[in-house]
Amino acid sequence: MLSLLYLSFASIFPVFGWIFVGALLIRLFPTLQAAFRRGEKFVFFLGIPGILFITASRIEPAAAFSSNHTLAGIIATVCCVAGSWQIAKWRGHTLEQRGIVAQAGFRANLAIIGLALCASTFGEEGLALAALPVAVWTLIFNVLAVFVLNAAYGGQFAALPLAIALLKNPLIIGICLGFGAALLALPIPQAIYQGGSYFTAAVIPLSLILLGGAIDLKPSRESRKATRLACLLRLLIAPLLSILIALLMGVRNMELGIYFLLLSGPVAAASHIMVTAKGGDGKLSANIVVLSTVLAPLTMTLGFFLLKVLALV
Repeated sequence: MLSLLYLSFASIFPVFGWIFVGALLIRLFPTLQAAFRRGEKFVFFLGIPGILFITASRIEPAAAFSSNHTLAGIIATVCCVAGSWQIAKWRGHTLEQRGIVAQAGFRANLAIIGLALCASTFGEEGLALAALPVAVWTLIFNVLAVFVLNAAYGGQFAALPLAIALLKNPLIIGICLGFGAALLALPIPQAIYQGGSYFTAAVIPLSLILLGGAIDLKPSRESRKATRLACLLRLLIAPLLSILIALLMGVRNMELGIYFLLLSGPVAAASHIMVTAKGGDGKLSANIVVLSTVLAPLTMTLGFFLLKVLALV
């Protein structure tokens, strides 16, 4: 039992350790701000897309399309956004707070924290299994976020601009190119995969450090109830609901572990960006990102430990 707990701890906590290293560095050396911003562009436009291309190119198309953990994640995400919105309404939150809480309830950090956890826990095989769901769920997350925030702040849903934005997303491009190479069985030199292993080993810690540098460690004290509810939904209720749906759909073993690590993480920083772009309560959305990132190592370690104890992973 203790060995399982240690394994769960050893898989998850080091990933979040890099985030807190980044948060510490930017506070000790404020002059690193410019370097951090340049690093973020590298990670977003080249680093993570490059990892996703390499991993997606190794996917077995037949196995990818026959797996149902991606479909389970779509169903879970839709249930989580609907449930989060309704719970926030029952709790008496304003329409704007409802939108922020609902987005936080379903939008986990897939591309950085989720991928890092899959690599830390399952290695290259875990990254390969995570590539397709990350691509599909990233699309779903963005579409649902637009719907939710339009409902909260007003605005029309414009399908064409959203589609163009999604097609221009570097993460989507990287995965689609890699999966296309897998479908066409294009010969990719082994040297590229060898170099990709070193590239992945360097980019993932870098991306986590940069994410830590972007976190505001001095959140306001306003809207505490909404912050607590959003973290409760994201870190406890949404993972529990997601796992129940996955189990009912027969997802087990490594696929279930990948599924859990991707969908039980803290709120994605992109949720804060979308709220501020709408002119919403940026402090509330930032508070939710910060608190969920601080608490996630504990909740994810406990959740992964329970899955191991029950022999589901």
